[in-house]
Amino acid sequence: MKVVLIIGGAVSGSTAAQKLTAEGVRCIIIDQNHMPYGKIEDGLPRWHDKQRTKEYLKIDDIMSHELVDFVPLTRLGKDLKFKDIYDIDWSCIYFANGAWNDRAFPFKEIESYPNFYYQNPFVYWFNHYHESGYSGTNVTVTDDALVVGGGLASIDVCKILQLELVKQKVESKIENFDIVEMEHKGISKYLEMHDIDYGSLNINGATLVYRRDIENMPLTTIPENADDQIVEKRKLARRKVLKNMQEKFLFKVAECTQPTGLHVVNNKLEGLKIIKNEIVNGKPIAINDSAGILNGSMIVSSIGSLPEPIEGIPMDGSTYNIVDQESGKFDELDKVHGMGNAITGTGNIKASRVSAKTVGDLTIDLLEDVNSETSDLINSKVKEWQKKVSYDGNYYEWKAKK
Repeated sequence: MKVVLIIGGAVSGSTAAQKLTAEGVRCIIIDQNHMPYGKIEDGLPRWHDKQRTKEYLKIDDIMSHELVDFVPLTRLGKDLKFKDIYDIDWSCIYFANGAWNDRAFPFKEIESYPNFYYQNPFVYWFNHYHESGYSGTNVTVTDDALVVGGGLASIDVCKILQLELVKQKVESKIENFDIVEMEHKGISKYLEMHDIDYGSLNINGATLVYRRDIENMPLTTIPENADDQIVEKRKLARRKVLKNMQEKFLFKVAECTQPTGLHVVNNKLEGLKIIKNEIVNGKPIAINDSAGILNGSMIVSSIGSLPEPIEGIPMDGSTYNIVDQESGKFDELDKVHGMGNAITGTGNIKASRVSAKTVGDLTIDLLEDVNSETSDLINSKVKEWQKKVSYDGNYYEWKAKK
């Protein structure tokens, strides 16, 4: 029988497992969290309630498959060393562990200031701070925030800031205030339902700081080898998407604006030094004599996520060293492949699912049966790992405990 190990059970990991189990392959799935929902739970803002429920059900169905053994609360590199799993002769090891590390802000010293946050812990805070027992990062949302980045994830950060600012102003005035409903309807419409004018709240609002122009912001995908007409249509679509988001959530955008340093006054972070760019042949070029200051009460970095370095995994700078992007083949390691956000750097659900299916298609015929000795070792290890976290193998009972 073929037996694979999948690191991470969210979109890409569960999609791979679905394909593999359909071919009779046994899948051992280890995940660092209580439930294998990854960024569906912790990175997708909680107003995506219907989408989250839909994805949860898909993952649950796969995790409860008879050919799947789930091992929760087990983080590779911390609870298990890579060497310990690599020494087992699996049919294959698949990395579907996502990208949880924020790309470092260009000016590292900013991390010492209490009003600076990275996107991943910031969104995690928004998704969970209302839950009893929350013990993550505590965020203080203030007006005039700066969000450095560009793209849908950065817009989500701006939306969170705006929603939280309005919540501070009106929660006590609206019976059964619902921040998720406000996101669904849009800020102005939600306030109008309760006879409140946004302008009366005296909110300046968050500003999205993007080094390129809006047409180059990755809000829609431009296919490779697209003709000029399609490229122009997609660029116009990007402007339309951003305009709609701004009208609904009332944040500002500073396009072609490049941070060049920190604006610190009396040892307090009060914004960013910036320079304006022009776009030349698709590249941002600094404009002479355009330096300035962009004031901000808090700063959130939303410039991308990276996979977590793990001892024994070859790295290419800050990403895993992949020799073939399509199959996700790791350099220097036999029968080890990556998929999804762990190798693509693209966190959306569709891209992760496509990556998992592609990697599965390209590797499934390469899988070999494990021998009886290896099978016995795997069985023993799975029981050991599950026992360590008090998981008895009943997935739905485990879910109910949460």
